[in-house]
Amino acid sequence: MSARETQLKLELKKVQELYRKMQADKKALQQQLKEFKTQTGNFSDVVEQVLPSVVSVYVMDWDTGEEISSGSGFFVSPDIIVTNYHVVEDIADEDYFYEEDEVEQVLVETNDGKLRMAEVVFTGNAEEDLALLLITGFMIDPETGEQVESPDEYPPLELSFDVKVGDRVIAVGNPLGQFASTITQGVISEIREPDEYEEGDEEDDDVAEVKVLQTDATINPGNSGGPLINMAGQVVGVNTWGWEDADTINLAIASVALDDFLAGFEETFEDDAEN
Repeated sequence: MSARETQLKLELKKVQELYRKMQADKKALQQQLKEFKTQTGNFSDVVEQVLPSVVSVYVMDWDTGEEISSGSGFFVSPDIIVTNYHVVEDIADEDYFYEEDEVEQVLVETNDGKLRMAEVVFTGNAEEDLALLLITGFMIDPETGEQVESPDEYPPLELSFDVKVGDRVIAVGNPLGQFASTITQGVISEIREPDEYEEGDEEDDDVAEVKVLQTDATINPGNSGGPLINMAGQVVGVNTWGWEDADTINLAIASVALDDFLAGFEETFEDDAEN
């Protein structure tokens, strides 16, 4: 039985429960955006600009229909989504490249309210904490639980490498009902270069091989994997995690590292095509 056929066996009840959760999450986001507009004025326009490109990612156990993990992501091309590797680590190995007979699929909730299928096509390692998903031409029908064609494409976000300490930023993620504050604002408080980490520094072990932005914009499981944007709506980083005991220490993988990661994917894809 193929992965797609297995997923079609997902209980309708489970699909409908997830869909209801999606609708509740969307209402929560709308309310938060309304409050955000009151607090920040024109900054909310920037958030509304990028939201169509931001998604929620659900990693599922296809045998039971249970959710394994979840997070956010965003489109970097009309059909490619970037998210954190730790969101998909339970189903995808490190440094993985798509193989047709080993494809792993996840559910993606797009901003237009559709529950779409996506394939894990490329991953980094725990230090890079990045993964790429390929959106498929199918969505889950909440009425039947079956997959139906839905070949929509979504607007990619633009990357910006021009970032400095003191820049205002906003961490954006799609809402996940059990977490609050998926839109937070702050400033860049530090830019950490890979060669600045000292060997044996346990606090930084998970991010020591990439350029990292530190911000006081709160990054939580709801916006982990989502974009950290500047006031022009450009992506300066990929939200990754924050300290549980220190709200002012939150980390994002810099866009320059994401750009290198995307170049690695393209190179691997081209080499695979030649072979």
